[in-house]
Amino acid sequence: MVIVDCIVSGRIYWRGELVDAAIAIDDGKIFDVGLEVNLPKADRYYRFQDKIILPGLIDVHVHLRDQELSYKETFESGTMAAAAGGFTTVLDMPNNSPLTDSPSRFIDRVNLAKGRIYVNVGFYSLLPKCLSEVETIANLGAIGFKVYLNRRYGFLDPSDYDSLKQYLNVCGGIGIPVVFHAEDHSTISKLEDEFRGLSDFRGFMWAHPIEAEFKAVNGVLNIASASNCRVHIAHVTSGLIVDLISKFRGLATCEVTPHHLFLTSDVLHKLGGIAKMEPPLRGIFDVISLWNSVRNGLVDVIADDHAPHSIEEKFGESFWDIKSGIPGLETTLPLMLTAVNYGLIGIGDIVKLMSFNPSRIFNIRGKGSIEPGLDADLTIVDLDREWVIDSSKFYSKAKFSPFDGFKVKGIVKATFVNGLMVYDGDEIICKGGEILFGRRIRG
Repeated sequence: MVIVDCIVSGRIYWRGELVDAAIAIDDGKIFDVGLEVNLPKADRYYRFQDKIILPGLIDVHVHLRDQELSYKETFESGTMAAAAGGFTTVLDMPNNSPLTDSPSRFIDRVNLAKGRIYVNVGFYSLLPKCLSEVETIANLGAIGFKVYLNRRYGFLDPSDYDSLKQYLNVCGGIGIPVVFHAEDHSTISKLEDEFRGLSDFRGFMWAHPIEAEFKAVNGVLNIASASNCRVHIAHVTSGLIVDLISKFRGLATCEVTPHHLFLTSDVLHKLGGIAKMEPPLRGIFDVISLWNSVRNGLVDVIADDHAPHSIEEKFGESFWDIKSGIPGLETTLPLMLTAVNYGLIGIGDIVKLMSFNPSRIFNIRGKGSIEPGLDADLTIVDLDREWVIDSSKFYSKAKFSPFDGFKVKGIVKATFVNGLMVYDGDEIICKGGEILFGRRIRG
């Protein structure tokens, strides 16, 4: 008689609808889905009754820091935050110290994470110095490459579109996606020089206009089209940009963050540097246009751009000196569940934008849905629980948030990673994560 490791039951989002059923899990995989009475016996049973069971959520935009930036975040603290926030897989950005920008540094970063991660982690790389190293890094397992057009990280000059085209030709040829922080460097630099004398948030905001974002995205899309390279535009801040990207369906995808959906630039008057990020918060009309894009199916991914800093780095005499970025792993899902409760989106949109689409775009096999044979990554939520966000309780080292004091409706009750309950709704129990290695899509 077959005895599986465990059975998890509740209201499962399965094949496009919520059904009262159970999931049999064995050896880290989904063994079967159905009524509990029809499933094999199990060593352990987890019954969540009226709670909702989703395929494990995937965050494609996370800065886990570590190495020389361990005072901001470590692999342990960052992946614990992910588990507590309902994420079973995160993709780590490469603007670290040292930068992840060569085969040797990519190997070092992957090796450093081994044995320390609570959820699954995949890794991006910056574009390397030599074109020949692009395929080497891809073969080492990079999920994708990241390009910053707002400032220089590594070897690529953000204004050198001729070199960028050469790199995208190679990436398109080997079938690996390239993610862009799309703000035009030349536009920002000129405006920074003009407004540097303003020490409050106004100068920074005026130096990062929507026009800089539009110009960069337009340039990327044209180069990507000529190179047949799949590109993903990070943290889009306006429906105007989404509309532009939507004209390149099949080649370009985009993500939106909760802070660009739930906050406007007006909060900077009260929060100051706590709400500083790049690209910055926009006005109410851009926020409304973003929500319309999400509701109309034009946005591909919700990603939080988890960018932790020490609290000291979020304050300063001049707004220019304050570090950009906020933690988001422990607030993103509750905010999006609140949107479900308000009727802005459905629970199926959560699955599509935060699990299925990320797995498809970045070719993360075995994840993104609940089916026999796939990885047993599950996110269990209570859609009815009301609570108040308190950053002092974060697992992340970054104990601040522009969402502090927000009343939300919807909370994570448990997180299963590769068949193990890593988070039980109250505390982290164990490590369940594995290193993910990229698989390329050709053609």
